[in-house]
Amino acid sequence: MSMFAKGKITRHDWAFVGIVLGVTALLFVAFYFFGFSKLKNEIKAGEAELAKVTKELKDAHDLTDGIEELRLEAQEMNHLVDTFEDRLPEERQIPALLARFEKLGNEMGLRVQLSSMPTRKTLNSDMEVIPYKAITDGQFHQIVSFINMLERDERYLKISDLDVEEEVEGISKATFVLSTFRFLNEPEIVQ
Repeated sequence: MSMFAKGKITRHDWAFVGIVLGVTALLFVAFYFFGFSKLKNEIKAGEAELAKVTKELKDAHDLTDGIEELRLEAQEMNHLVDTFEDRLPEERQIPALLARFEKLGNEMGLRVQLSSMPTRKTLNSDMEVIPYKAITDGQFHQIVSFINMLERDERYLKISDLDVEEEVEGISKATFVLSTFRFLNEPEIVQ
């Protein structure tokens, strides 16, 4: 080494430099394979986990962005269903409903008689049709007003099979089917 300081490089100096470079290269290779590549793999795994969490977070934000709209839509749907159900009488309300119709007809100067007919289910069997045969006697315009009043009632009602006979001495007789409906909560099993 002393010759190296004087400007002469010997074989021993070259060997020393070669050993130092070789050890440095070995340390670099060992660091790369055992340290750096392990860190690189951990970084890749961390990046993959970060991408997964970022995607999940974006999906969660997308869900929460639309949830208020969905809540408002569900609230609106519930209101419509409640309104619709209010317009369909429950089975226990039907006798009072019929009594009210007979009373209103009598107040209009008509003689009204309602008699029940066999109920039937709709084609898709989720609704039951409850028909009543109505017979009214009175002046023609009273009968028309009464039918008009029934069709504009707050309940869902249907008038069908209307037959109005000729007036005799100012009195007409009208027969028709007055139907109301109710939803069946659970499909009934037919045996």
